[in-house]
Amino acid sequence: MFQLFFLCFSLGIVAIGTGAIKSSSLAFGSDQLKWEVNQGNARSMERYFSWYYAFYALSTLVALTCLVYIQVNKGWGLGFGAPVLLMLFSTVLIYLGTSFYVKLKPKSSLITGLFQVIVATYRNRCLRLSSQSADILYHQKRGSTVVLPSEKLSKAYGPCIREEEEVVEEEKSWIGIHIRPYWITIKPEFAPGSLTLGEMENSVSEKGKIIEQPLLMVENDSGEGTQKGGFRTLPFILGNMFLVITETSALMPNMILYLMNEYHMDIITGSNLINTWSAVSNITLVVVAFIADSFVGRFQMIGLGSVVTLVGMFLFWLTTLIPQARPPPCVIPDNICRSAGMFQLFYLCFALAIVAIGAGVIKSLSLAFGSDQLKREVRQENVRALERFFSWYYALYALSIVVALTCLVYIQVNMGWALGFGAPVLLVLFATLLIYLGTPFYVKLKPKSSLITGLFQVIAASYRNRCLRLSSQSADILYHQKKGSTIVLPSEKLRFLNKACIVRDPQLDLNPDGEATDPWRLCTVDQVEELKALLKVVPIWLTGVVVAINISQPSFPVLQANTMDRHIGSSFEVPAASFGIFGFISTVLWIVLYDCLILPVASKLTGKPVHFSPKERMGFGLFLSLLSVLAVAVVEGVRRNIAIKEGHSDDPNGVIPMSAVWLLPQNCLLGFAEAMNAIGQNEFYISEFPRSMSSIASTLLALGMGLGSLLASFIMSTIDNLTKRGGAESWVSSNVNKGHYDYYYLVLAGFNLVNMLCYIVCSKAYGPCKGEEEEIVEEK
Repeated sequence: MFQLFFLCFSLGIVAIGTGAIKSSSLAFGSDQLKWEVNQGNARSMERYFSWYYAFYALSTLVALTCLVYIQVNKGWGLGFGAPVLLMLFSTVLIYLGTSFYVKLKPKSSLITGLFQVIVATYRNRCLRLSSQSADILYHQKRGSTVVLPSEKLSKAYGPCIREEEEVVEEEKSWIGIHIRPYWITIKPEFAPGSLTLGEMENSVSEKGKIIEQPLLMVENDSGEGTQKGGFRTLPFILGNMFLVITETSALMPNMILYLMNEYHMDIITGSNLINTWSAVSNITLVVVAFIADSFVGRFQMIGLGSVVTLVGMFLFWLTTLIPQARPPPCVIPDNICRSAGMFQLFYLCFALAIVAIGAGVIKSLSLAFGSDQLKREVRQENVRALERFFSWYYALYALSIVVALTCLVYIQVNMGWALGFGAPVLLVLFATLLIYLGTPFYVKLKPKSSLITGLFQVIAASYRNRCLRLSSQSADILYHQKKGSTIVLPSEKLRFLNKACIVRDPQLDLNPDGEATDPWRLCTVDQVEELKALLKVVPIWLTGVVVAINISQPSFPVLQANTMDRHIGSSFEVPAASFGIFGFISTVLWIVLYDCLILPVASKLTGKPVHFSPKERMGFGLFLSLLSVLAVAVVEGVRRNIAIKEGHSDDPNGVIPMSAVWLLPQNCLLGFAEAMNAIGQNEFYISEFPRSMSSIASTLLALGMGLGSLLASFIMSTIDNLTKRGGAESWVSSNVNKGHYDYYYLVLAGFNLVNMLCYIVCSKAYGPCKGEEEEIVEEK
């Protein structure tokens, strides 16, 4: 009895919920549109009904193909679990647009009024209707434009003497008497979209205005007459970013286990593949920013990137579904494992490359495209517009990583690779639909000349003008200046680049409008100073690459945690790949403590405002990074000794009696290091570069991460080749109990120590930052 009750109760709740959606979605959507027909939205209702029915048909198609296939072939658990995820995303999606909806206040029931007309007609059936409507006094609603009832269905005139005239007109339309001849032509066995759409639009447009009131469009936040941009576009952009980052972040943690178990790769090959994949994704950011700003446009690139990510993720998901895409399982008794074939490796790398490129597009452009939607002019209603957007961007970015390292990693470990990598496919599908749903509302800036092109022009012009002699007196030289620029003369540092902006013959080198006749021979002073600013920070930027090397060690921490006791209580076991979340939590925690506790307390103790410069924070981050690597080496040395004593030398998957809590110090230290160094780098680049170089400043950190991933692969491969000579066991062996990862991390600690000393030298050679120069002058 209880089982039947529980079944019927759950199905009843589903029926009620879906009934609410089906009954209100169409009307609520039409509430958002204007009824007045004008040039801008003459076909708005028609387009809305077309898209409504198209999506309704598409949902039925997906249900009867994909979901039914999963139920039949993958079991009821997965078959009925997938719709739960769909409902979760639909619930989040409807609430994302809460601040943008037109929400009509409830009013007296229309159905009650319709029944009142029927009852009043019957009760007044003895009244005689005059042929002259002017001889009859009809009851009118205040403010109504309907003076007399229509001649159709004149038997319904009776209640007008006592009832509201508009209600009668609605009753003629709504109960189907007036539109019934159209309605009954739609047979249930046919599904032609044109008939269904025509029926919906005719039925809605024929109702009285009391049923659907004319509504105004939501005023555009940007205040522009074109009604483009504003905060209403941000849910689409941020939602797209959140889903794509969640998908890509979910692939990385368990990837080494997937490659080793399913593709029979050793740890070196798998790690190199992962690091190369990460490098492609990060380096793509710079290339995409250049293409988007110069040729294509940001919206087009984000849309294309979403589609590319979806295709790549789908191709990668197929490796879990198609046995031919992977090597056959190992023969357990003989421990014989076939390596992946050439086509299988090509297919895997191709799918991952497509995912990396697509995700790189989203990471590169989402922040800039979102800021495009907000006006930069400061006025009362949007003085904090950009600040709010950046806050929500980083909050959702953080949340996406948390979801990936908890929910999706848990699914991969406990429910299999097919579902674990299939869920991200759904995320990217929703992300793609989401970014295109907001198409009519976006501000789409046209591409313009690229800053990167200008930098290359300075290099070319400097080389072509290398024979020019620079006078010690700048006043004796005519420099090409940008219109409206405040920079009159180039700086004295890197003087050889000044040759790129020297005007030799104004009649030959300049057009009548003052522009250079050949921008690859003559550049502006601004362009020269931009290149100098970039070259000046390169030494300091290179020191941040070593921190990226420490972060780009995705393989060993997972294998290390996999051999330790990860239980919380007696039943729950933390997935090995989820331990990376502690580093991320430490990053967020440090940011909060630094801003809300450390600086206020230090200022109170010293009696004056305390502020650490970007260079000081970067240096402290390098020191913490060194400590994190040393912590890994110490913990791994202890773990390896315990594993050998417990007899797990030949069993790299054996769990030893050592708590995984010992992994927290290294994760926390690395999280603190990333918080100090990465944030310090971003602030340093943005504050030191000219405003025109903000796009390059925002991509330097990602470029460093990409270079760090490549160097991490190179270091690991080099150590592997050096340490396995003579038949010895490699320090970075796939068997973590036979290898010496403690020695490997000590080598990395040596690199970090040398890197920190180099940073101190480069920081002193760089001199004070812009803000520090002003403070020094004030103190003097």
